[in-house]
Amino acid sequence: MSSEISKIYHQKRKFRFLVAGILCAVLLALVLYSFSLSTFPLTVEKAYTVIYNHIIGKTPEGYMEFITDHIVMDLTLPRTLCAVFIGAALAICGGIMQSMTHNPLTDPYTMGISSAALFGVALAIAMGIVLIPGLTGNDAIMVNAFFFAMIPAILITVMTTARNLSSTMMVLIGIGIMYLFTAFSTFIKINAEAEKLEEIYEWSVGTLSGIETSAVFPLFSVCLMMILIAIFCAGKVNIISSGDQTARSLGENPVRIRVILFVAISVCVAVCVSFSGTIGFVGLVAPHIARLFTGNNNKVMLPASAIIGALMLLFSDSLVRYLSIGLPVGVITALIGSPLFIYFLYRQRKSSTF
Repeated sequence: MSSEISKIYHQKRKFRFLVAGILCAVLLALVLYSFSLSTFPLTVEKAYTVIYNHIIGKTPEGYMEFITDHIVMDLTLPRTLCAVFIGAALAICGGIMQSMTHNPLTDPYTMGISSAALFGVALAIAMGIVLIPGLTGNDAIMVNAFFFAMIPAILITVMTTARNLSSTMMVLIGIGIMYLFTAFSTFIKINAEAEKLEEIYEWSVGTLSGIETSAVFPLFSVCLMMILIAIFCAGKVNIISSGDQTARSLGENPVRIRVILFVAISVCVAVCVSFSGTIGFVGLVAPHIARLFTGNNNKVMLPASAIIGALMLLFSDSLVRYLSIGLPVGVITALIGSPLFIYFLYRQRKSSTF
């Protein structure tokens, strides 16, 4: 009997490694291909020639080489890398939040972070109100988005710590804050000029078209932070996902763990929305897809979610660039994610997964 159980375990383990290997290979291939995706006629070979020349320190010569260098190093390369970092980070955040709240509908934006960030963006674009005087353009928008996104995080953290609130109460407070900031943003949009309203709308659905080289390091930093949390804190997430009473019996403080994880998630999401706007469904759907192959063990599920989230966002953005349709990437992720999410809800209608 034990040998049969061991055989089944090893078969599942091999299957998970096989799926992970395939997903990593597909992601790598898409990353390599997306470096050349641009409205400017650019081959994969030419894109890698530009990257190689930068590595060896060779400067471009001639007008066309300067143009090609600018497109690859300032546009396609940072956009590709940032899509991977944002997708992976949001997927890990979504997986952790779903596990620690026992709620399959929870995602990084449920807690009011995105709506608060949108309010900050609307203030900067429509009314010119900036938290740091002197900033203009994208810098003003990003600063407003980040600091306003941290408001729900601070409020929920303080209330949770002071009152020892449950995970359900954290979600409910977040939803209340979300509707409050949405109302504020709607009031501003109603009175905004048409041109500024269009800019606010594009940011609200999420776009990577404005990503610059300066965004790579901060997005890489928060992505790395969430990957390290996924590696070293997955065991604690497993414990609190089994219930507060069980967690306390094992010597853990579930409220403290939730607060620490929520602060990390809030900082991560605040940085992501500052650069890309609200890109929905990645953090919601990617963990559900990962659970199909890994089960509920966060030690396996969270890394798998990161790969799937990065692949999902990069594929959506590559599709936007390939078709040259000018749509924000958030529209594509919604078109892909909505049917998948409905399917997962239908599939798990009688399941006790959460």
